[in-house]
Amino acid sequence: MSMKTSILRTVCFAVVIILISNISTKAQEPFCNIKWENGKVVSRTKFDMGSYGMFEPKYKVKYTYNEKGDFVEKEVCTWHPKYVQNDKTGRWDPDYSESNWTPQYCIVQKKDLVNNFFYAELLLWNIKEKVYNAPAETMIFQLRDANHFNYLAFTKGNKYDVVANAINYDKDLLARLTK
Repeated sequence: MSMKTSILRTVCFAVVIILISNISTKAQEPFCNIKWENGKVVSRTKFDMGSYGMFEPKYKVKYTYNEKGDFVEKEVCTWHPKYVQNDKTGRWDPDYSESNWTPQYCIVQKKDLVNNFFYAELLLWNIKEKVYNAPAETMIFQLRDANHFNYLAFTKGNKYDVVANAINYDKDLLARLTK
């Protein structure tokens, strides 16, 4: 065997080892399962490596749209690991039923088109009562024209805080709330 053949085999072996290492590392990274309906994202579930080397969901985000297709609500829920035995295989499989998902918070967008007001409310989940509490925070925008807001304000409880007046409107600002 020549020296060139020996070097070529060594290089090929090293490349194969690096590729296998890279693939196994990538296989352990979290990923998202995204569901679409009518060209809009309706849910996004993030999976991460869990116990026993299986991917498990960490959280799920559900999006709601009105009849015009405008964003209305974003609800974030976390999964509480529960497993059920599969009678066919004899293995324990994750139970993804709705009863194992606990809501954490919800962002609701409301529009008052008469006065050009946009509201984004943050609702927190009350675990004991199993309902959303009154809005913990609210962002209020008033659109002055196609490119400017009259102001951006926040309310937290009874406290009202004007953050900015006469700001430039970024058409994607409200859309970013859905992400």
